[in-house]
Parts: sequence; structure tokens; C-alpha cells
Amino acid sequence: MKHYLRLLASAFALLLLLPAAGQEPAAATEQTGFTATGPGLRTWWHNNYEYNPTSPTQNGTVRRSSFYEVQVATATAPGTRYDSFAYMSIPRSGKGKTGYTEPDGAEFSSSANLSMSWSSFEYSTDVWVDVKLTTGQTITSVDQVTIRPSKYTFEKELVNPSTIRVKVPYSSTGYRLSVEFAPQLFTAYNDMSGTAGVLTETGGGDHRAIHTEPRNSMMIFAEPTLGGGEAERLIPTSASGAINYPQEGLVDNLGSVTEEIIYFRPGTYYMGSDHRASMPPNVKWIYLAPGAYVKGAFYFPNSTQGVYKVTGRGVLSGEQYVYEADTTTSGYTHSTGANCHNTCVKMLEFTSSSTMQQYLDVEGITISEPPYHSFVIYGPQNAYEMEMRVDNYKQVGSWYWQTDGMELYEGGRMNNTFFHSNDDVLKLYHSNVTVDNTVIWKNENGPVIQWGWAPYNIDNVVVTNTDVIHNRMYWKDVKYNTCIINSSSHYADMGSSTTANPATTIRNFRLENITVEGMTNCALRIYALSNTENIHIKNLNIGSWNGLDHTSQVSHLKRYSDTANNKVWLGNETVDSRGIKLENYTVGGARIDKTTTNWSDNQAGRLGFDGENWDNWNAW
Repeated sequence: MKHYLRLLASAFALLLLLPAAGQEPAAATEQTGFTATGPGLRTWWHNNYEYNPTSPTQNGTVRRSSFYEVQVATATAPGTRYDSFAYMSIPRSGKGKTGYTEPDGAEFSSSANLSMSWSSFEYSTDVWVDVKLTTGQTITSVDQVTIRPSKYTFEKELVNPSTIRVKVPYSSTGYRLSVEFAPQLFTAYNDMSGTAGVLTETGGGDHRAIHTEPRNSMMIFAEPTLGGGEAERLIPTSASGAINYPQEGLVDNLGSVTEEIIYFRPGTYYMGSDHRASMPPNVKWIYLAPGAYVKGAFYFPNSTQGVYKVTGRGVLSGEQYVYEADTTTSGYTHSTGANCHNTCVKMLEFTSSSTMQQYLDVEGITISEPPYHSFVIYGPQNAYEMEMRVDNYKQVGSWYWQTDGMELYEGGRMNNTFFHSNDDVLKLYHSNVTVDNTVIWKNENGPVIQWGWAPYNIDNVVVTNTDVIHNRMYWKDVKYNTCIINSSSHYADMGSSTTANPATTIRNFRLENITVEGMTNCALRIYALSNTENIHIKNLNIGSWNGLDHTSQVSHLKRYSDTANNKVWLGNETVDSRGIKLENYTVGGARIDKTTTNWSDNQAGRLGFDGENWDNWNAW
């Protein structure tokens, strides 16, 4: 009864705080969520939230979803539902183009008023998750709500015309899922203008359908509760080293911290639009507790530690920075250079050592609204590389171009992640890398899987269980850096075919169980800058092609040469089984087979591979 009364009071308070139609949203500071703290379920809340779907938030507040509410109950006590804070990201964080006018990749998402909401919780038992759509739109059946990845056939119940209840079973790997209400769905179209076309919401005429997705998305991140050795490794205690606990509010003095660990307790912290935290050499660990919300970025210019860690269930948000925020300018203004890869703010930037093996643990955190790359490691090449262990990482609100996913360095592994990205997502430039169980929401720019841009020596890469639940790749011209799988032409001159290096070799890739839901633009484009052999692509399943002409959807397999016209070689598949293998490649459920005609560029397979490479590939 007490639980019921508290929930009733909370709901009544929420009604009072919701803005009326057409009214400007305001900050709310006093509603307290009813949260779970037990061993089976842990949720969290921010009292200092803003309902604000249009403009930047105040320094000390957190943007709360204007479109969704989330509650969670254990399956053993379904009547006791706990609040789980629903965060929200909007394009450019509502800033507009601050100090620049050139394209930044967020044009369509901004004009279409897209948003991404998400809610995270920890659990160690089956739970029921209630998701309420607060727009006034209604549903009459559970069939009007889709859970993606669609392989998750979770039980659903219709609570009322605005609320769906989803049973999320416990899993030690957690779940990252999208809850999609039918009234929220819209389709983006290519208007077919100019060279590439422009995205629009307007159909009809010669406008071509690109993809259907929710206007206001809602992600649920069900995080496994850490225990035993994993808790000891990933949650700092006094036994882990000296700990600094920053105070809530402005944190612009972390460069003078003398402790080894910086521990952000639940609360809201901000660095400002003209500051990132440059870590002193003694700092080895950043921990973001569940309910910690940090507006800023972390830079590790030193390479002194053997093991670095960035862990926790908190959020690191780049919302206060402009696109391509240049650290060399006063105020971190938008970069005016051709390339700011070395100077722009990255959400996490590390420096590797040339004298010792290093490790990096990234676990549990959510990165929101990166203004550029979310993650980089700089340091000497062909020396020691920082071996990465990445688990339960989430990236949301990636509206800008160049908001790449994760690059794993030699020996790295990554499991159980979610990426909302507007550039290359899984970047495979190093040997002995494994990636498993990735959910991807892809915006317009770049491919899903990338191993190109320059010649490399790479051996032994395994990527399994990748679910592309949405993508908005729309170009009508045949670009070099797009598709589900891509090895791009050279970054220095993308139109040149003489940028290869026949002294380098890429070999032994296994890309298995790649599911692409809905429409997409193309399967794979490989512009080989290195010798390439034994690339095994198994169970690449594409829902359907988008509405563009087949000439825009063609897959390529090309061998490039060096300036002396020496071409790289591809492994022979016909004789040696060392080429490009497409095993159980399907489109719309139909298997593409080289022994038939359905593989060709104007048929279902859309494979327009160069004739000289006929013996270097197979599809069966």
C-alpha cells in the first residue's frame, strides 16, 4: 500500500511538471524518483532534471526524456515498480551551429526533430520493464510495439493505451534493446537531387525510401550486476588506491588531483564548453557511479600507467562542446582547419607507451553526444599498443559526422555494446581483435565495419553477432566509405587507385552473424590497399534494399596498385579457399549463390565485383 501511494504521488507530481502543449519546457528540481536499491535490481534518478526537447540544458541539470517514462519491477514482485530515469539527447544539444555554418552531419536529424532517449538499470534477476509513451499517441495492441534487435522475442503486455510492459530475462551479458511504438515511426527519403541526394521526410514523386525508424527513439540498457572478481576489478575501493571524490557542480581542477582514482558519485558535474580534464600522470582510473552525469571529456596525455580504467554505470556527455571543438583555440571554438584529428576534443583520449605493455578497461559507461570521435589512443606506432578490454559500453546521441565507434588495438576485445554512430562504427585496423554481441543504430555517414583508409598488416580478426537495427545510409552516388562492410580507399585521395602498398597484407578475418534489419544501401565495398586473403563473411542477412536504383547499391571488390602500377593480390578462393567468402549471404531471406545469377549487380545480391577477381570470391 505504501508503494502504491508513493507511486500515485509521484505520478501526480509528474502531471504537474509536464509542460502544456506549445508551452516552453522548464526545469524541474523537486520530483524524487522511487528507486530500487536491492541486490536483484538497482535503478537511479536525477531530481535536477529538465524537460527540454529544444535547447541546451543548464549547467547543473540533466535532460529528462520529454517522450518516455520507464519503470522496472522484478518478476518475483511485479506489483512493485521502480522509477528508472529516462535520459534524452537531441541533435547538437539544441545549440544549433555555434560559430560555423558549414555542414556538420546533423542537418537532417535536427530538421526532423529526432531524439534518442535511454534508461539504464542493473539487475541480477528477470524483470518487467514498463515503457510509457508520453506524447498523447496511443496503441491498442502489443503488436504495435516492436523490440529490436528483433531476435529478442521477449514477452510483452499492453498495460494501457500508452504503456507497454516487456519481460527482460536476466542475462550475464545484459541486453541493449530499442522499444518502438508504431505511432512514432517515420520514413526518411532521398530527394534524388544533385550528386548524392538530400534526406527528406517527404515521399512521393521520385523521392526514394531510405529507412523507417522512430522519430523519438527509446533504448533500454539492462546491465548485469557485477559481483565477485568482476566487481573487485571494476568498482574501486580503498584497496584499489587513493580516491578523489569531486564535488558536484563545476569540475575544472582535475588536473591537480594527487590521488590515483577519480570517483564520481551520483550527481551532476560539468566542465564547461571550453575545458576538458587533462589527467595528471598519477591518475589511473575514472569511475562514474550509477547516477553520475558528467558533462565533459577526459584526456590522458601521459603514458605512465600499466593499467588504465574507465568504468561504472554513469554517463559522460559531450553536450556542452560544439562540433569539432578545437582545444588549441580560446573557448574551444569549432575547428576551421581541414582536419582536427589531433586537436579536437575526444570524449576519451589516451596516450600509449613505447616502453611497456599497457591495458585499458572500459566497462559499463554511457557516452552521450560526442562532438567528434568518442575514443582514441595516440602513441608510437609499431611499438607497444594498449590492449583494450571493453564491456557493456554504450554510445548514444551521435548526431555529428565523425562520431565514430570504437577502434580496438592489438589484442583487444569488446563484448556486449551499443553504438549510435554517424561514422565508421567497428574499426578493425589491428591484429588479434575480437568483437562480439554488438547492437548498432547507424546514421548516414560511414560504414558499419571498416578496415580501410590506408594499407595495413592485419591478421586474425573475429567479429560475431552484430545487429544493425537501424541505418540511414542514403547516398545515391557510389561512395567509397559506406555499406555494411567496407575497406575504404585511401583517406589522402579517395578517388585514386594508386595508393596501395603490395608489401602489406590483411588476412584471416571472420565476420559472422551480421543481421541488418529493414532497408539498407549496400552490402560490401572492398577497395583493397593491401594484399587480402581469407576474409570469411558468414550469415550476412540483409532485410531489404532501400528504394535507390540498383546502380547505387552495388557492392565492389577492387584491387588497387602503388604508383608503379604494382597491384595488390587477393587470395584465390576457387583453388585454395583463401579469398573472399560469402557463406549464407541473404537478402530478404533469399540466399545469394554464385552458381546461379542472383548474385549479379542488377539482381538481389548486388555484387558488382571486378571480373579480374572472379576466382578470388565465392557466394554459397
